[in-house]
Amino acid sequence: MRFNQCWNRMKNAHGSGESDDQIMERAHAVFKSENSEKPFLFEYWWRVVKDQLKWGRIYPFNGAENKRTKLNASGAYTSSSNQDSDEASAAASRRPIGQNQAKALRKGKGKASGSEGNLSNDAVNSFNEFLQRKSEAIQKMAEATSEHAKAIAEQTAAHKAKLKADKLNKYLKLMAIDTTIFNDEQKARHERALNHFTSELFTEDDS
Repeated sequence: MRFNQCWNRMKNAHGSGESDDQIMERAHAVFKSENSEKPFLFEYWWRVVKDQLKWGRIYPFNGAENKRTKLNASGAYTSSSNQDSDEASAAASRRPIGQNQAKALRKGKGKASGSEGNLSNDAVNSFNEFLQRKSEAIQKMAEATSEHAKAIAEQTAAHKAKLKADKLNKYLKLMAIDTTIFNDEQKARHERALNHFTSELFTEDDS
Protein backbone atom coordinates (compact mmCIF):
# COMPACT_ATOMS: atom_id res chain seq x y z
CA MET A 1 0.00 0.00 0.00
CA ARG A 2 2.39 2.62 -1.26
CA PHE A 3 -0.05 5.48 -0.75
CA ASN A 4 -0.06 4.70 2.98
CA GLN A 5 3.70 5.22 3.00
CA CYS A 6 3.28 8.59 1.28
CA TRP A 7 0.62 9.60 3.79
CA ASN A 8 2.77 8.58 6.76
CA ARG A 9 5.74 10.51 5.43
CA MET A 10 3.71 13.66 4.87
CA LYS A 11 1.98 13.24 8.24
CA ASN A 12 5.31 12.92 10.03
CA ALA A 13 6.75 15.94 8.23
CA HIS A 14 3.69 18.20 8.36
CA GLY A 15 4.19 21.83 9.25
CA SER A 16 2.67 23.68 12.18
CA GLY A 17 -0.99 24.48 11.64
CA GLU A 18 -1.27 22.26 8.58
CA SER A 19 -4.67 20.54 8.23
CA ASP A 20 -5.32 16.90 7.33
CA ASP A 21 -6.69 18.06 3.96
CA GLN A 22 -3.40 19.80 3.19
CA ILE A 23 -1.46 16.71 4.24
CA MET A 24 -3.72 14.62 1.98
CA GLU A 25 -3.02 16.92 -0.98
CA ARG A 26 0.74 16.58 -0.46
CA ALA A 27 0.44 12.81 -0.10
CA HIS A 28 -1.43 12.62 -3.43
CA ALA A 29 1.22 14.79 -5.07
CA VAL A 30 4.05 12.62 -3.74
CA PHE A 31 2.33 9.40 -4.79
CA LYS A 32 1.78 10.76 -8.30
CA SER A 33 5.38 11.94 -8.65
CA GLU A 34 6.75 8.58 -7.48
CA ASN A 35 4.43 6.48 -9.66
CA SER A 36 4.96 7.74 -13.20
CA GLU A 37 2.47 10.60 -12.77
CA LYS A 38 -0.35 8.15 -12.07
CA PRO A 39 -2.83 9.51 -9.49
CA PHE A 40 -4.08 7.52 -6.51
CA LEU A 41 -7.77 6.76 -7.19
CA PHE A 42 -8.73 4.71 -4.14
CA GLU A 43 -8.80 7.27 -1.36
CA TYR A 44 -12.23 6.07 -0.17
CA TRP A 45 -11.00 2.50 0.35
CA TRP A 46 -7.77 3.75 1.88
CA ARG A 47 -9.73 5.71 4.48
CA VAL A 48 -11.72 2.56 5.27
CA VAL A 49 -8.66 0.40 5.94
CA LYS A 50 -5.92 2.86 6.93
CA ASP A 51 -6.47 2.47 10.69
CA GLN A 52 -6.39 -1.33 10.57
CA LEU A 53 -3.51 -2.88 12.49
CA LYS A 54 -2.46 -4.79 9.39
CA TRP A 55 -1.34 -1.71 7.48
CA GLY A 56 0.59 -0.29 10.42
CA ARG A 57 2.43 -3.61 10.75
CA ILE A 58 3.29 -3.99 7.07
CA TYR A 59 4.06 -0.35 6.35
CA PRO A 60 5.59 1.12 9.53
CA PHE A 61 6.92 4.63 9.67
CA ASN A 62 9.44 5.73 12.26
CA GLY A 63 12.73 7.47 12.63
CA ALA A 64 14.70 4.31 11.95
CA GLU A 65 13.93 4.34 8.23
CA ASN A 66 16.67 4.98 5.73
CA LYS A 67 17.77 8.52 5.11
CA ARG A 68 15.78 10.37 2.45
CA THR A 69 16.78 13.01 -0.02
CA LYS A 70 14.11 15.47 -1.16
CA LEU A 71 13.61 15.36 -4.92
CA ASN A 72 11.39 18.36 -5.58
CA ALA A 73 9.20 21.05 -4.04
CA SER A 74 6.17 18.79 -3.96
CA GLY A 75 7.72 16.78 -1.13
CA ALA A 76 8.74 13.60 -2.98
CA TYR A 77 11.58 11.59 -1.39
CA THR A 78 14.04 8.95 -2.46
CA SER A 79 15.59 6.48 -0.03
CA SER A 80 19.35 6.04 0.30
CA SER A 81 20.61 3.30 2.63
CA ASN A 82 24.20 3.15 3.87
CA GLN A 83 26.57 0.32 3.11
CA ASP A 84 26.62 -1.05 6.66
CA SER A 85 22.85 -1.54 6.67
CA ASP A 86 22.99 -3.34 3.33
CA GLU A 87 25.71 -5.67 4.52
CA ALA A 88 23.87 -6.41 7.76
CA SER A 89 20.66 -7.18 5.86
CA ALA A 90 22.52 -9.46 3.45
CA ALA A 91 24.13 -11.35 6.32
CA ALA A 92 20.80 -11.76 8.08
CA SER A 93 19.17 -13.09 4.92
CA ARG A 94 21.90 -15.73 4.55
CA ARG A 95 21.58 -16.92 8.16
CA PRO A 96 19.27 -20.00 8.40
CA ILE A 97 16.35 -19.88 10.83
CA GLY A 98 15.41 -22.55 13.32
CA GLN A 99 12.48 -24.95 13.08
CA ASN A 100 10.44 -23.21 15.79
CA GLN A 101 10.96 -19.85 14.15
CA ALA A 102 9.89 -21.26 10.79
CA LYS A 103 6.66 -22.62 12.35
CA ALA A 104 5.98 -19.26 13.95
CA LEU A 105 6.44 -17.53 10.61
CA ARG A 106 4.03 -19.93 8.92
CA LYS A 107 1.43 -19.32 11.62
CA GLY A 108 1.90 -15.60 11.25
CA LYS A 109 1.31 -15.80 7.49
CA GLY A 110 -1.86 -17.79 8.05
CA LYS A 111 -3.19 -15.18 10.46
CA ALA A 112 -2.27 -12.39 8.09
CA SER A 113 -4.17 -14.10 5.26
CA GLY A 114 -7.21 -14.42 7.50
CA SER A 115 -6.98 -10.77 8.43
CA GLU A 116 -6.85 -9.81 4.77
CA GLY A 117 -10.01 -11.81 4.12
CA ASN A 118 -11.82 -10.22 7.06
CA LEU A 119 -10.61 -6.80 6.10
CA SER A 120 -11.87 -7.23 2.57
CA ASN A 121 -15.26 -8.35 3.83
CA ASP A 122 -15.46 -5.41 6.23
CA ALA A 123 -14.65 -2.98 3.44
CA VAL A 124 -17.27 -4.50 1.13
CA ASN A 125 -19.87 -4.47 3.91
CA SER A 126 -19.13 -0.83 4.67
CA PHE A 127 -19.51 0.08 1.02
CA ASN A 128 -22.77 -1.88 0.73
CA GLU A 129 -24.15 -0.14 3.81
CA PHE A 130 -23.24 3.20 2.28
CA LEU A 131 -25.10 2.32 -0.93
CA GLN A 132 -28.11 1.13 1.09
CA ARG A 133 -28.27 4.38 3.07
CA LYS A 134 -27.97 6.38 -0.14
CA SER A 135 -30.79 4.40 -1.76
CA GLU A 136 -33.03 4.91 1.28
CA ALA A 137 -32.33 8.65 1.27
CA ILE A 138 -33.23 8.90 -2.43
CA GLN A 139 -36.45 6.95 -1.82
CA LYS A 140 -37.47 9.22 1.05
CA MET A 141 -36.74 12.30 -1.04
CA ALA A 142 -38.89 10.95 -3.88
CA GLU A 143 -41.75 10.23 -1.47
CA ALA A 144 -41.51 13.71 0.03
CA THR A 145 -41.57 15.27 -3.44
CA SER A 146 -44.63 13.25 -4.39
CA GLU A 147 -46.46 14.25 -1.21
CA HIS A 148 -45.63 17.90 -1.80
CA ALA A 149 -46.95 17.77 -5.36
CA LYS A 150 -50.12 16.06 -4.13
CA ALA A 151 -50.68 18.75 -1.50
CA ILE A 152 -50.26 21.52 -4.08
CA ALA A 153 -52.75 19.81 -6.41
CA GLU A 154 -55.29 19.53 -3.60
CA GLN A 155 -54.87 23.19 -2.68
CA THR A 156 -55.36 24.22 -6.31
CA ALA A 157 -58.51 22.13 -6.62
CA ALA A 158 -59.92 23.56 -3.39
CA HIS A 159 -59.24 27.11 -4.59
CA LYS A 160 -61.01 26.48 -7.90
CA ALA A 161 -63.99 24.98 -6.09
CA LYS A 162 -64.26 28.02 -3.84
CA LEU A 163 -64.16 30.40 -6.81
CA LYS A 164 -66.90 28.45 -8.55
CA ALA A 165 -69.03 28.46 -5.40
CA ASP A 166 -68.68 32.24 -5.11
CA LYS A 167 -69.69 32.72 -8.74
CA LEU A 168 -72.68 30.42 -8.32
CA ASN A 169 -73.81 32.40 -5.30
CA LYS A 170 -73.65 35.64 -7.28
CA TYR A 171 -75.51 34.03 -10.16
CA LEU A 172 -78.34 32.89 -7.88
CA LYS A 173 -78.62 36.35 -6.39
CA LEU A 174 -78.90 37.86 -9.88
CA MET A 175 -81.57 35.33 -10.79
CA ALA A 176 -83.59 36.31 -7.72
CA ILE A 177 -83.68 40.00 -8.61
CA ASP A 178 -87.07 41.36 -9.73
CA THR A 179 -86.36 43.11 -13.03
CA THR A 180 -89.91 44.32 -13.65
CA ILE A 181 -89.03 47.73 -12.33
CA PHE A 182 -85.83 47.97 -14.44
CA ASN A 183 -85.62 50.18 -17.46
CA ASP A 184 -84.29 48.82 -20.73
CA GLU A 185 -80.66 49.69 -19.99
CA GLN A 186 -80.77 48.08 -16.54
CA LYS A 187 -82.40 44.97 -17.96
CA ALA A 188 -79.67 44.75 -20.60
CA ARG A 189 -76.90 44.96 -17.98
CA HIS A 190 -78.67 42.36 -15.87
CA GLU A 191 -78.96 40.07 -18.86
CA ARG A 192 -75.27 40.45 -19.74
CA ALA A 193 -74.27 39.60 -16.16
CA LEU A 194 -76.42 36.48 -16.20
CA ASN A 195 -74.95 35.39 -19.53
CA HIS A 196 -71.42 35.91 -18.19
CA PHE A 197 -71.95 33.71 -15.14
CA THR A 198 -73.86 31.16 -17.20
CA SER A 199 -70.95 30.76 -19.61
CA GLU A 200 -68.49 30.29 -16.74
CA LEU A 201 -70.61 28.07 -14.52
CA PHE A 202 -72.49 25.91 -16.99
CA THR A 203 -70.17 24.73 -19.71
CA GLU A 204 -71.03 22.04 -22.21
CA ASP A 205 -69.09 19.50 -20.12
CA ASP A 206 -71.31 20.22 -17.12
CA SER A 207 -74.56 19.89 -19.06
